[in-house]
Amino acid sequence: MRGRSQARTLALAAVMCLVVGALGGLAAAEVARPKPVEARFIPPREPARGFRLRDQDGRSITLAQARGKVVVLTFLYSTCRDLCPAQAGDIIQGLGRLGSRGSKVLVYGVSVDPVGDTPARARAFMKKYGVYGGPVHFLVGSRAQLAPVWRAYGIVPINATPAEASAAAVAYDRLHAGAAPAPYQAPQRAAPPAADEAYPDTGDLRYRGRARHHLGADFEHSAYVMLIDKHGQQRVGIPFEQLTPDSLAKDLKVLVDER
Repeated sequence: MRGRSQARTLALAAVMCLVVGALGGLAAAEVARPKPVEARFIPPREPARGFRLRDQDGRSITLAQARGKVVVLTFLYSTCRDLCPAQAGDIIQGLGRLGSRGSKVLVYGVSVDPVGDTPARARAFMKKYGVYGGPVHFLVGSRAQLAPVWRAYGIVPINATPAEASAAAVAYDRLHAGAAPAPYQAPQRAAPPAADEAYPDTGDLRYRGRARHHLGADFEHSAYVMLIDKHGQQRVGIPFEQLTPDSLAKDLKVLVDER
């Protein structure tokens, strides 16, 4: 049984590695992308891997607590200047299109920067984008606490050293914290050499995707959304490049309306 569970985990991680790489006002977080294509990846139809983390206010948050609601699970960091605000903007705008159905949805954003993502920065991030006090939880923790969640969902965190991550977060606080998000444009930078590996180690937490973050290769991280249904089953994954408010709202309506 344990072997089959590990195999499913590796299979999920392998699928997600194909799309890895992959919240001013959120309505202004525009994203410049190619013509939308409703691409998806379908994870194994099984219970989403559980976790227990603290949110921006110190509350203990688990997936089990969300039973009866649809969960939008994503991964981000609070001092990101480009992709994370754009991705979060899509999510919150998608929720806004649900009307009364929005009360049946929770958003869990899991940190990929355990050094920079302090509770205070997580709160500031949420207040900046107008989602503090809503159905959004920014989940933070130490690397030891977060790493099992990253591995369970095929996520690559930022690769900056603790000193680099701390310096970048301090620089963001000083120079960018009050700035409105600019329209997202992908950087013109080649994928890292690890992207060419024929048989990658999906558990080594190395980034292998296309360039997405302007701050540099050490601040790249996986960016996708996983939708988890009211029974705790993982249902669909959406890469950042294919995520739009309209397509997300359409997917969420289906899951919210399920019995």
